[in-house]
Amino acid sequence: MTADTAYFWEKGSEGVRILDYRGMDSLAAVPEEIDGQAVTELAPYLFSAHRPPEDAGRSGGAWQSGTGERITEEEALKLPEVKGSALKELRLPSALRRVGAYGLYNCEKLKKLELYSTTLDWGPGVFTGCLGVEEMVIHIDESQRSCFKEVLAELRQTVAVDYDGPERGRLIFPEFFEEAVENTPARILVTNTHGCGQKYRNAFVKTRFQFQEYDSLFPHVQVQEPEKLVISLAMGRLMYPCELTERYREQYLKYLTAHRIAAACQSAGQEDTEGLAWLMEHISYDPRDMKAVIETAGRSGSLAAVSYLMDKTGGQETAKRRRFAL
Repeated sequence: MTADTAYFWEKGSEGVRILDYRGMDSLAAVPEEIDGQAVTELAPYLFSAHRPPEDAGRSGGAWQSGTGERITEEEALKLPEVKGSALKELRLPSALRRVGAYGLYNCEKLKKLELYSTTLDWGPGVFTGCLGVEEMVIHIDESQRSCFKEVLAELRQTVAVDYDGPERGRLIFPEFFEEAVENTPARILVTNTHGCGQKYRNAFVKTRFQFQEYDSLFPHVQVQEPEKLVISLAMGRLMYPCELTERYREQYLKYLTAHRIAAACQSAGQEDTEGLAWLMEHISYDPRDMKAVIETAGRSGSLAAVSYLMDKTGGQETAKRRRFAL
């Protein structure tokens, strides 16, 4: 039977070190263990298409398939490399401690990353060129130091984060970028930061994420970011209210109430029926609001959302008719 995934690995001082990864899928799921030993390290340039020839040696290791069987190098090399633009989603194992330098260098089509906060040793340049990352799932161990802040600092684009800790949170970190402007008379460069993403990435005490600090920044994001992002941020905090205080719950709810039609249209357009159901339950929509949302959902081709909203409206109208008949 032909393998659909293969790893080239060797024993390290703490566990297994992966030197090469091949497979048929754009999702690379690094295994938790190989040959009964935890995977603790990824080699430099592992998923980069720009690996220097001197780092490509395979002496002293072994190939293994995704099903746990030893395979020959000939069998493994029949599989395509999962590198560079071929990588779109990456899942890292819980025991991983070290990611080698430039491990994801120029993986520009990588969209989603899943990792554990206990992976503390990130080599230089790991995320260089990873401008397409949109989603991150991070599993948090609050009893130990966390890499959450370090990883976020490397990803300056807008990133949606599923925070998997004692409670679940859903967070949006807006983008930011820095611009160097020359002050010619003074002969100095002045660095200007654009976007409020840097403020959000500083909502930490040491390596511990601070939810209330994050929530206190909401007035900034309302002014500096587009409505679509602000709606997503507010809904994420309200639907998954990890450490959300009443004060900040009210600020998010107030914003969504004022932007209720845009919020419902956004959820409908994304076919996010979970978000749509939450809005219908927690925000008051009058018949004109519902009509506007249904029309927008219909134009966008969101059939599941239209069906849900029609059922919702139909149920309300039936209730009204019954009350009238009585």
